Amino acid sequence: MISASVGVGTGKDAYKVSREAAIAAVEGLPNKKPQLLVVFASVAFDQDQMLQGIRATAPDALIIGCSTAGEISTEGLAMEKSIVVLAMESDQMEFWGGVGNHLMWNPRQAGTECANAIQYASNGYVRSCLMFLDVISGNGELGIAGMREKLGPSIPLYGAAAADDLLFFKTYQYFNEAVLSGSMVGLGMSGEFTCAAALADSFLPIGIPRVVTKATGVTVQEIDHKPAFSMYEDYFGTEHSLELRERLLSDLAVTFPLGILDPATNSLISRNPIYADKEGGMVFTAQIPEGAEAHLMISDTEQALASAKEAAEKVMHDLDGKTPRAAIIMNSVARRQLLGANVDEEIRLIQGIIGRDVPLVGFYGYAQVDNVLEGRAPFHNAALIIWAIAE
Repeated sequence: MISASVGVGTGKDAYKVSREAAIAAVEGLPNKKPQLLVVFASVAFDQDQMLQGIRATAPDALIIGCSTAGEISTEGLAMEKSIVVLAMESDQMEFWGGVGNHLMWNPRQAGTECANAIQYASNGYVRSCLMFLDVISGNGELGIAGMREKLGPSIPLYGAAAADDLLFFKTYQYFNEAVLSGSMVGLGMSGEFTCAAALADSFLPIGIPRVVTKATGVTVQEIDHKPAFSMYEDYFGTEHSLELRERLLSDLAVTFPLGILDPATNSLISRNPIYADKEGGMVFTAQIPEGAEAHLMISDTEQALASAKEAAEKVMHDLDGKTPRAAIIMNSVARRQLLGANVDEEIRLIQGIIGRDVPLVGFYGYAQVDNVLEGRAPFHNAALIIWAIAE
């Protein structure tokens, strides 16, 4: 049997709030002996105190999670400045954890280290993986590639990037007693279970397509042989140029991301610039190659809700009639800003399809990792992933 329960904590005292959330999650389990705690928390809390409260509640459980730009739960729907905890226990599953450090210096190696640790702990019997990573300090896409290469193409890999309430300064990853940054943490699962996941991306292109004519790593210097930043100046007006450069580009881009054409699928993958440099280049959280076709993207509430409905329905279809025992929503801050006052409606819509009694946690982050395309793990900046597990 697979059992799961959710706890939510709000308040100012990080240790007290996290302990209350963890206790509530553990008390909801039949045997009250969690093997796994998945934790999503606001950066408003003292991160070390928060994790100490979680650990004090469940000394033997594997703890994994990350910081957010908003938390999601069964009870609170779209919460702010809270801590949400998903506790799981099972007599037919085992959970394994791993960490990869130094995403800034060697992201591919960090991904390899994370996968190595999971495979070593599980003796190679992993059937599915989740991962949470930092995309501010390094090339997250290369980190994912390193993890994918080590796991192999047959093991499903889904995940998301941590956030810090749109500060774009420092995000945190949680692994047991450790509060990390510049890292990726992974969760491997083995045993008897069924997993399903689906991605929703509702953003559509506007205007004419452009071409990336100069790029190095995660920095795009030129688009159509002009400073890359001019793509936003052309649309929003040069009178807002200084304001966009100094403080609004990261906020604006989550609502108006760039869409980069993926030749393998002939579809657009959203990319959010973090900031513009002095020469007009734009720095992203993932690599964009020279020659790539680029579009400015936009969406609306109706499209966002319709795509969430389709994703939830796909999850239930892929579970083949099985009732989910737990679900995790890995959502984008772009969708949160897009939906505005309707943000709770998206969560309620998903619950109406997967089941309102299904234990649910989630968060709004800076990127989402979708396991599709023959083992590849595409990196999105404005998507929603619904992940569910059943017996």
